[in-house]
Amino acid sequence: MRTFTKRLAMLAAAAVVALPVGAATAQSNYPAKPIYIVSSFPPGSISDTLSRVVGEKMGRDLGQSVVVENKPGANGAVGAIYVARAKPDGYTLLMGTNSINAINPSLFKQLNYAPEKDFAPIGMVAEIPAVLVARKGYASGDLAATLADARKRGATMSIATGTATAQVAAAMLGKKAGVKVLNVPYRGEPLGLTDLLGGQVDLMILNLPVAYSYIKNGQIKGLAILADKRAPALPDLPSISESLPGFSIPTGWNALFAPAGTPPAIVQKLAASLAQALKQDDVRKQIEAAPGTMVSFLAPDALTARVEADTRQWAEMIRAAGIEPQ
Repeated sequence: MRTFTKRLAMLAAAAVVALPVGAATAQSNYPAKPIYIVSSFPPGSISDTLSRVVGEKMGRDLGQSVVVENKPGANGAVGAIYVARAKPDGYTLLMGTNSINAINPSLFKQLNYAPEKDFAPIGMVAEIPAVLVARKGYASGDLAATLADARKRGATMSIATGTATAQVAAAMLGKKAGVKVLNVPYRGEPLGLTDLLGGQVDLMILNLPVAYSYIKNGQIKGLAILADKRAPALPDLPSISESLPGFSIPTGWNALFAPAGTPPAIVQKLAASLAQALKQDDVRKQIEAAPGTMVSFLAPDALTARVEADTRQWAEMIRAAGIEPQ
């Protein structure tokens, strides 16, 4: 009996030792199957485009296919929840945004995911400023004149939004300018832009790369870059701080995240692959071909700090705007 018990204990100990070895083998063989990047916004969105550009290059580097899945809805929460609940093995990633990872926690009472706990930062991909635009024929003057006219008439400015960034910016604009603002939410920017072009909505806050070509060809009118300085892509378009001194919003961004608990070795391998991809001239050209998009890599630790800082800043702005969590 003692011999049997001793042998059983030895087998159990061997099994315990073998588990880390198996895990280490899986990590060293990573990736052994296709990797999925979840874009929480529709096809044609910036998140979708960036996912496909970096995914294709990372796939070549890692020797596996990288597939993009679109799971839009609830300001990006649908896709975020999906990734947060995925197995933390490096095969399901999130193309996160400042909306998903820094703003949503202050907008929703029951978010069903916790950005600071549920994700492991891999690396920032790009920064993207936002722009306030108007449908053709709506605004005859600049932003200051448009706001003055709305105040004089006591009119409500209907602003379409397709991201959490835009939703908060619209509320802050109304408060800072002293005008009534009605937020008209859409499940992604392409849907709202279609209605803006069709005249169903008057104003919209868009990521600059989405709006750029429509501004340039006169289909919509750019009123202001939502930042404290002008954008190089549209140097003649004033920043919003020129009409409303002191008003700006943090620059938007997209970044890759893995589910929390993903082995550090896999996170670092993905971060190195992403960094290498963003150094390639063809990748930079594809990303920056969307005017206003700026390649901006941050390693995991730096991205963690950026998310924490932006989360605090957006929380303060949301409170100041009087936005109640839904």
